[in-house]
Amino acid sequence: MHTLRHSLLRPAMATLVLVASGAASAAPTCAATYATRDDWNGGFVVDIVVTNTGSSTVSGWQVAWDYGNPVALVNAPWGARVAVTGSRVTATDDGSSPAIAPGASASFGMPLSYTGARPVPGRITVQGVNCVVQAPNPNLYSDPQSAAAQWVRDNPGDGRAAGIGPRIASQPAAKWFGGWSGDIGSAVGNHVAAAAAAGRVPVLVAYNIPARDCGQHSAGGAGSAAAYRDWIHAFANAIGTRETVVVLEPDALPQLDCLDAPGKATRLQLFRHAVAQFNERAPRTALYIDIGNSDWLEPAEAAARLADAGIASAEGFALNVSNYRTDGESNPYGIAVSEALRQRTGSGKPFVVDTSRNGAGPDGREWCDPPGRRIGVPPRVNAVGSQPAMTLWVKAPGEADGCAAAAGTFLPEMAYKMIHGY
Repeated sequence: MHTLRHSLLRPAMATLVLVASGAASAAPTCAATYATRDDWNGGFVVDIVVTNTGSSTVSGWQVAWDYGNPVALVNAPWGARVAVTGSRVTATDDGSSPAIAPGASASFGMPLSYTGARPVPGRITVQGVNCVVQAPNPNLYSDPQSAAAQWVRDNPGDGRAAGIGPRIASQPAAKWFGGWSGDIGSAVGNHVAAAAAAGRVPVLVAYNIPARDCGQHSAGGAGSAAAYRDWIHAFANAIGTRETVVVLEPDALPQLDCLDAPGKATRLQLFRHAVAQFNERAPRTALYIDIGNSDWLEPAEAAARLADAGIASAEGFALNVSNYRTDGESNPYGIAVSEALRQRTGSGKPFVVDTSRNGAGPDGREWCDPPGRRIGVPPRVNAVGSQPAMTLWVKAPGEADGCAAAAGTFLPEMAYKMIHGY
């Protein structure tokens, strides 16, 4: 585990902490992240994430802030109803997220135009209560060669592109690497180099463990333990001293139960070997070992498997990869796993959550390409000491699980429906 990465990956909480008027000693009950992107002459896109840090559910929410000069909506907002009056922006629930549970978030955005000086936002309030303002993440890499980005470029006349572009294609999402990647050293090296040239930090997924996915939709992986050792060696070596986030082998630890005793022992040894390789060859990598989702393992069992896999020498663990569990489920579960690790090993660990498809929660019946799902809060790096440490888009919204199409295939109709939740 290395602390050098915190300088770029874990921006501190903004120094200005705002509390409710007339209650200067009271803790605020919300945290807000404000970020802009896609600037043009006279306009920009705003992304807002508001998190309920209190103990009670917020229903019929209203978020508001003022700019120093007038702004105007350019096109329809997403994730909220928005009214702009002069310099004041007011956003209310559009029916997609009628209540924000404790620990959960609501996200929305809009394109705004202005004249004169570029407007600067003032206090962000929820139900009239001023929020703690968190630093947005300027560093994670959005890959211009992603399947979503390529589709948007190739289909400018498709009406869905106007939504998929800003809501999905321009968001930083992870790139997955496995046997399909060809020479892994070249594939990883080229991607990390492109991110470094852009001044950004890429999120990578190592997904090549032998007997992957218990022979299900994403079956495959390296042909032997020796082949995997060579592969992960080359993966880590290609990163070198550049800064990255790596999610290690989604589902491989929760799926230990499909292996016999020798297979389990080998898989755990391969995890420990992988952790050692990243520590030795990629010292500025924040390595998160995947441990499934909140509905899979009890916290104590998750902690036991993480400990056996070498979590002591990794940055932390990853939750909800390619899954649909809400922030209200994932975040308390992650805290419980971290506490179970503390009790077991003497030290808890930070965790990251995949929010790419959890905006509407699970279907309840079908996990493979279920209908009616929705994108979750955008990727962001939270303040040092916060849990989760990051929300990431590990599974790119619109990429199939293996039922609607071959696993990993980008489906624009699926992506578009995930934006709107139908």
